[in-house]
Amino acid sequence: MLQSKPQPNSLLQKLKTSYVVWAALALLALDGGCRVLDQIGLWPLSPYEAAHRSTVWWAATDYKKTETAPDIALMGSSLMMAAVHGGDATYENKSQKVALHHESKLLEHLLKNSQGKDFSTFSFALSGEMASDAYVLANAMLSGEKQPKVIIYGVAPRDLMDNALKSPASTEIFRLMSRIKDPTDVAVSARNSFWSVAEYGLEKLSFLYGHRNDFLYIQHKATRALLAQLGYRDIEDEVHTTYEIRRQAFLELPEDSGPNEVVVHPPAASGTVYTDNLPEYRYRYSSFKEKQFKEQVSYLERLLELGRDRGIKVILVNMPLTEDNVALMPPGLYSRYMETLNTMCTKYSAQMLDLNEPRDFPKEYFEDSVHLNSKGGARFFEVLAEKIAKDSQVASTINAIK
Repeated sequence: MLQSKPQPNSLLQKLKTSYVVWAALALLALDGGCRVLDQIGLWPLSPYEAAHRSTVWWAATDYKKTETAPDIALMGSSLMMAAVHGGDATYENKSQKVALHHESKLLEHLLKNSQGKDFSTFSFALSGEMASDAYVLANAMLSGEKQPKVIIYGVAPRDLMDNALKSPASTEIFRLMSRIKDPTDVAVSARNSFWSVAEYGLEKLSFLYGHRNDFLYIQHKATRALLAQLGYRDIEDEVHTTYEIRRQAFLELPEDSGPNEVVVHPPAASGTVYTDNLPEYRYRYSSFKEKQFKEQVSYLERLLELGRDRGIKVILVNMPLTEDNVALMPPGLYSRYMETLNTMCTKYSAQMLDLNEPRDFPKEYFEDSVHLNSKGGARFFEVLAEKIAKDSQVASTINAIK
C-alpha cells in the first residue's frame, strides 16, 4: 500500500493563503506608507482640519490665520472668556459671536489711553481651561513668529482643583493641542489610567489610529458636500437645531459649535438676570484633591518657565468671584491658592494683579457666582487697566512691548 508523503511546512502554507495574514500585512503597509507621507510633508490634512468645531478649534484656527503675533495674549477659563466677550459687547455696543471673537478691543483702547501706544490682543480664554490646558496652549501656539510679548493669564482656584476634571488629557483643549504639537513632556503623566496610557501608546505606534480624526473629517466633509448637493446649503457653517437636541448632543458627542450658537449681547436696559450656579460649584469644590492641586500647580509652573525661556512676560490676574462662591471652597483652599501664585511669581519673575475685590465687583456685575455679565466684563478691563497703570512693574512690562 502506498503511503502519502507528509506535507512539509504545512503551517507556512496556511499562513500564505490566510486572508487574515494578508489583511494584516496590507494594513501594516498602509500604515507605514501613510507615516512616510507624513514625514516627507505630503500628508494632505493638518490638525486644524477637524470633524468637530470646538471653541478651542475656532480660536486656534483664527490664530493660525493671523499674519503677525499679538502684543498681548489673553488666557484663562470662562471667567476671563466672559469678561472678554462681555467687555467688547459693552464697549462696541454690539453683540459678539463667541466662536469668532478672539480679541479685546476694550483692553486695547484702555491701554492706548493709559500708555499712549497701540496694542494688539488675542484671546485664548476658553471654557473649562485648567492650568494644564493653558500650558499646552502656550506650548503649541505661542512660539516662533506667533509668539506674543506678554501673556495676561486670568486665574481662579478652580483652575487648579476641580472635581469635574477626569484628567488633564481628557479636555478638548488638551486633545486638540496634542494634535498640533504633542506635549511629550507631559503626555504620559497627563493620563491617569492604564487604558488611557495604552491608547496613547497605540496612537504613537499606529499612524492610522493616531490620525483617526483625519479620516472622520474626510467622512464628515464628504457627507456635508453630499447634503449641499441635495439642497442643504447652510450646513457648512451655522447650526440651526433646537436647544434640547443641542444640549443632548453636547452631553453625548464631541463639542461642535457653530459660529451663531453662543452670542454675548450688550447690557440690557432692564438689567441682567442672575443665575444661581452654586450647586455646580458645590460639586466642583466638594472635596480637596491634593494630588490634582499639585499636578495643576506643576503645569502653572511649566507655563511660567516656558514664558521665561521664550522671553514672554507673564502677568497673572486673580479673577473676581462672588463671596458666595469663595465661601463654598474647602477650608484653606483659597489661601493656599493665593500663596501658590505669589510663590510662583517670585520664582519665575512673573507679576500678579489681584482683582478679586468685592468693593470693585459687587454682585450686580455678575451673571452667576463666578462669571461677569457684560457690564461686569467692561468693569473688569477698566479695573485691570487702572491696576496696570498703578503698578510700576506691570506698567513697565506693558510699556516695554513697543
